[in-house]
Amino acid sequence: MKKSETPRRERPAAVRRATPRPSDGPLRNDLGQRPIEGALIDLRVGPDEIPEHLFRRLLGAYLSGAREFVLRERPAISSGTREVVRSFCRRTRQPEIVSDEGGVLRLRDLAFESPISLEQRIARMGRMVLEVHREAVRSWQHLPLGEDGHWERRDDEIDREAWYIQRIASLGLTLDRPDPQLLGAWTVARSLERIADHAVVLGTVGPRLVDLPNGAGPATSLRQFHAQAMDHLEGILGATDPDAVNGLLDTGEALMASGHSLADRLLPAVGGGTMPPATAAAVARLLESIGRTVAYAQDIAQVVLDRPSPIAVGETTSDGFLSAPAP
Repeated sequence: MKKSETPRRERPAAVRRATPRPSDGPLRNDLGQRPIEGALIDLRVGPDEIPEHLFRRLLGAYLSGAREFVLRERPAISSGTREVVRSFCRRTRQPEIVSDEGGVLRLRDLAFESPISLEQRIARMGRMVLEVHREAVRSWQHLPLGEDGHWERRDDEIDREAWYIQRIASLGLTLDRPDPQLLGAWTVARSLERIADHAVVLGTVGPRLVDLPNGAGPATSLRQFHAQAMDHLEGILGATDPDAVNGLLDTGEALMASGHSLADRLLPAVGGGTMPPATAAAVARLLESIGRTVAYAQDIAQVVLDRPSPIAVGETTSDGFLSAPAP
């Protein structure tokens, strides 16, 4: 199932919550709360339902905090529905099929008791995103890795982390006295996920650019621009001091202006015989992905600036996201 950048994250109106969740509980796990008992979602699969639509409904239920998922289909669970469920289990952390009888398929979240803190998860995700981006640009000098779905699999790994963090943050925000910093955690996870989406573009379009006529020169400029964007993102993920964050925001604005200047320098050559249209299209797409990466990094910087201390549940520290110990 191919991943799109925006639509599949919509929260479905058709999801019904069968049992209300309690408003609080004893201190436990990432959220400082015990897993919610009875958070069950009952989904009826319609005739000829589009697989991507069913996946979105499952994902919406997962992000809203469901611990158990019951799918009903008449006269029986179809092979297409089972394939969607297997994809959902593979791409999230980690509901598993616990029963499949007749027209009812039941999933249960068996990984909710994770001892890894939310702060550690964000730090780990930040490191993953930096690495996949740098790997994508390194691949321009080697054999393409995208032919066998490599970049989609790498993107799925990051989606898994992002969706789990968003799920944990969403659950924490349902408490009577929610920690407002959980909204920041949700925003950071979403921004990092979108940044990773652009690594897929870099890993698939970049190697093609190098092989296109007159593509090698622009590729060198784009590598340099991307390296600056990654240094910027890494600085933001490690930042704590408001003055430093403000400086990074200024750097981000300068980087975006630099991207516009780079586009003006590279792209006017189209039609003048120096850059064929296919090369220009690849350059434009890569410039857009790097520029959007910087813009999402700016969103993360704003979260860091707006919080009095790093996002954490329990005892806070004075370290940035990347300073959290690896899980």
